Amino acid sequence: MSSNLMGGAQSGGAQFGGAPVQSGGVANGAGGMPAANGGAPAANGGNPAANGGVNSGGAAASGGAASGGASNGGTSNGGTPAGGVSAGGAAGSGGGSAGAKATGFLVEDFESGTVGKQPAGWDNFLSYVKNNTNPQSDGTLALIDATRAHSGKNSVHFHGGGNPAQLTRPLPSGTNKLYVRAWVYQTRQLGMNPGANHETLLGIRKASGSANDEVRFGEIKGVIGTNEVPSDNISPKMDQWGKGPVVAANQWACIEVAFIGDQSPNTLSAWAGGTLVHSITAVDQWQNGVMPATWLSGKFVEVMIGWQSFSSATNDVWMDDLVLSTSPIGCN
Repeated sequence: MSSNLMGGAQSGGAQFGGAPVQSGGVANGAGGMPAANGGAPAANGGNPAANGGVNSGGAAASGGAASGGASNGGTSNGGTPAGGVSAGGAAGSGGGSAGAKATGFLVEDFESGTVGKQPAGWDNFLSYVKNNTNPQSDGTLALIDATRAHSGKNSVHFHGGGNPAQLTRPLPSGTNKLYVRAWVYQTRQLGMNPGANHETLLGIRKASGSANDEVRFGEIKGVIGTNEVPSDNISPKMDQWGKGPVVAANQWACIEVAFIGDQSPNTLSAWAGGTLVHSITAVDQWQNGVMPATWLSGKFVEVMIGWQSFSSATNDVWMDDLVLSTSPIGCN
């Protein structure tokens, strides 16, 4: 199945956000790993133990699994879960639990698209212009590609740098909670890039065709994090800048981001290979001052995926097996 969408259009977006992660590991209680196939998240911020989750309260501060380890796909006795974040280093290419394929209100594997063309049902946002020429003369693009795929034969390929290379899609009207899951392959690692500014991998925005009011998940100051505009606030705080964890370059990684705007305060959590790598759970977890409790409000108009670097870092990104849902997805 290439694409399956239900619901009308709505807009939204947000930038900068995320709680600090200790030494590349997962902060205990910072948020649970999403259960596979739309199941409920683990209670009290813990990770589900079964099917690739981590026992004993989540990952240890060093990036490995806490005592007891992960079952069914993770290693025990302090090892890292398959596809998870290891010792402040790279997230692996595996991850997730065995079981049925993930579902949501949009499931996109790009198999029905034509190689070298923009995928149907998506708008582009290239060089700050909605539905611009694709590809651009400078090589900025967002096109179906058959050179790399997580499953099947096709994926969508983004090439960009300082100018955004993104695809966008309207969200159903009334959306105030969104989980975005994609398998991602990129030529630049995410995280542990000291001296970098901010890089966007995916997010949500308030106005279609404008980057002035959105939430950008990716990297801030060299650490996996979030940027919110128009405040231009960033999370995590300075003591985590340039540090791990890392989503490794040149291999597939399961990345899931939850934008939770139906509770106060609003929260954002991100997982790589099922391991929590970033979260914003309180309004004081931002570098440039306290944010409003409803900092995601109004931004659920459209979702954006692709690449943009405020460090002018060129990157090639492939995404495949994308799922949008209002409940946790997992890596199936």
